[in-house]
Amino acid sequence: MIAFIQSFGYWGRGGGSRILRGLLDCNHPPVISIATVPAETAQQTPIPEITMPVRPRLGRLEHTRLAGKLNAFDPLFRASFEEKLIRVIERKKIDAIHLVGHGYDLVPTSNVAVRLDIPLFLSVHDDIEYLSEKHAARDELRASMARAWRYATSVYAISEEMGVEYSRRYGKREFAIVTDGLKGYAAQPLARPQKSLRVYFMGLIHMSYLPNFRALLDALKQLRAELPGWQIELTLRAGALAGVLRDDDVKVTVLPFAGEREVQRDMESADLLYMPLPFAKEAEAFGKFSLSTKMVTYLGSGLPIVYHGPANSAACNLLGKHGAAIAIPSEDPAEIARQILASLPRRNEIVTAALRLARERFDLAEQQRRFWTPMRELPANQ
Repeated sequence: MIAFIQSFGYWGRGGGSRILRGLLDCNHPPVISIATVPAETAQQTPIPEITMPVRPRLGRLEHTRLAGKLNAFDPLFRASFEEKLIRVIERKKIDAIHLVGHGYDLVPTSNVAVRLDIPLFLSVHDDIEYLSEKHAARDELRASMARAWRYATSVYAISEEMGVEYSRRYGKREFAIVTDGLKGYAAQPLARPQKSLRVYFMGLIHMSYLPNFRALLDALKQLRAELPGWQIELTLRAGALAGVLRDDDVKVTVLPFAGEREVQRDMESADLLYMPLPFAKEAEAFGKFSLSTKMVTYLGSGLPIVYHGPANSAACNLLGKHGAAIAIPSEDPAEIARQILASLPRRNEIVTAALRLARERFDLAEQQRRFWTPMRELPANQ
């Protein structure tokens, strides 16, 4: 039995949950999921899942401005979490752990793996230096990641940049690149109506994205002035977009979060898929090494991607290298409008490159093979 331990549940809204669902969508050794945050939905999971927070939840405080300060309590409950985890390991006869090192659960989980001498499989989706920046136990988190990287039986990185950086930082070792995957792709670039620029975004909107959206909206206003008679609008499958909209903006539609089927239906009425990353210096590590699952979904859609973020991100490196997106590393609305307009004659070329990249790098069966091969080699799973 392999315990999957992470700070999200099977049905979570974020990219980590999407990756988890994809990796488990195949024949695999017996697993149990241990989510260290409360479940976002009561929907039944296809694998056993238990919720085991590192520390007790503090009710409404978890959803206030004080939430960011509550992590100061995490270390106080480390020993208690370790003992609970050991009891689960003994009761469920767990002989390996897969850990996504996103939160403070990294510390007690890696402690238990070392203490019990259990094989540890470590996945790195986001840089621990970025994730731990405002955590009260920042130094402890970073030290635990360094130890887990060196101790783990196998390590998985979400991008080449992440694996190379961690090898430089914590010790050189082989790593497998594992991220989200696609079961299918559009056969060719999707036909779209003339004189239509319907921009679509789906996913969580981080506060750091807000300047991107404001610049995009200003660019779309400029395009509306330059292209009279065109349908120019923005649709967000994001729940909310607060503090950004103005009365003279193009039409903006904000939809509630929804599942993958609804997102696919949304894309049937879109012309461009928007992928922002923050430009702020303090958010540089947010995208420098990570690849979002949103990008993977977009690549297989048959629609052109508008990447709007720093030129030094892992996403921009990959998309730019393959010519698979309209890459706009600028916050200037005039430049955003100019590049969108200039890209329209190359639309099919850009989408064809994106589909090729999706097939070559993000096939779900290949992601599953890379992920499960080291675990299948464990004596208990042979």
